[in-house]
Amino acid sequence: MKRTRKSSAIRTAVAWSVFCIASALLCASTNAQTKAKLINGSLYRVHPGFLEVQTGGKNIVPVKVNAATIYWNGKTDKKATAKELRIWDEVIIEAAEKDGIPVAQKVRFAHQGGT
Repeated sequence: MKRTRKSSAIRTAVAWSVFCIASALLCASTNAQTKAKLINGSLYRVHPGFLEVQTGGKNIVPVKVNAATIYWNGKTDKKATAKELRIWDEVIIEAAEKDGIPVAQKVRFAHQGGT
């Protein structure tokens, strides 16, 4: 009878482990399905916490930035900082929508005029 209880306990532990792993994977896949989008255009304005990008004509798109946002200089192909951005830089922003607002994950930029 001890073996039966022990094997039953093992089966229960294995079942709980499988349940926990499946739950974790389900949660991870739900977060991974956040819609990613590319926003490209010219940097119109810089504000604390967000950028305004002119995507065409008079269309201005606000994009949130945070401490996790990565900046990349497209001319040197090296990591950069937000301070290196200049108005009218060409930008390509990889963003994920959160509560209907694009949040920049990566901002790749190239200065106008090649400087």
